[in-house]
Amino acid sequence: MRNSMIGGILIAAMAAGSPVFAQANSDDVAQLKQRVERLEQQVREMARLLEPIKAQQAADNRRNALRKKFEKKAAEDQANHTPEQLREAEGLYQVANQKWGSPEATESLQKMIRQYPDLNRTGCAVLYLAQSSKDDVRANYLHDCIEKYNGCFYGDGVQVGAYARFLLAQDYRSKGDPAKAEALEKELKTQYADAVDHGGKLLVDSPKAESE
Repeated sequence: MRNSMIGGILIAAMAAGSPVFAQANSDDVAQLKQRVERLEQQVREMARLLEPIKAQQAADNRRNALRKKFEKKAAEDQANHTPEQLREAEGLYQVANQKWGSPEATESLQKMIRQYPDLNRTGCAVLYLAQSSKDDVRANYLHDCIEKYNGCFYGDGVQVGAYARFLLAQDYRSKGDPAKAEALEKELKTQYADAVDHGGKLLVDSPKAESE
């Protein structure tokens, strides 16, 4: 009995070392590699399909956070001004919104700036004036946006100071002053990485985004 057991073990050992056994083992490894490759491909495909969903979730979260900043500024305006003042200021703003680029729009926004210099909406008015102006006048308005109205927000989440930096950087590049453009772009990347344009796209990812 003992001899037959030993014989069986020897036969098994010899079979393991035989070319047939080695081939079978090699086939198992090859099949395992194929399965791993298929699984890895499936994981990559799932990740690719999830990318738009993750990007949309990130955009929604960013938009909600920026909307809260706008609402906070609006609440501050309501606490510091009467409803009549806010309606008058909004009326002056809407003249420009309806008659973009016209002398009447410019006059209405300038009046708003004189009468209500501390409103959140006034920062948007200054940015509107910058976008409808040219050369030094445009540059001066953009600098005012950065220095006086940096923390003002549009309802769509656009931050006045950040967007002014973006536009001013574009202007510097078009005029052959890359050093000033790069300084502003660095500020955007380090201090305003979540800032967006009017389409909701990150300014740091936008080669061009001027809009009313």
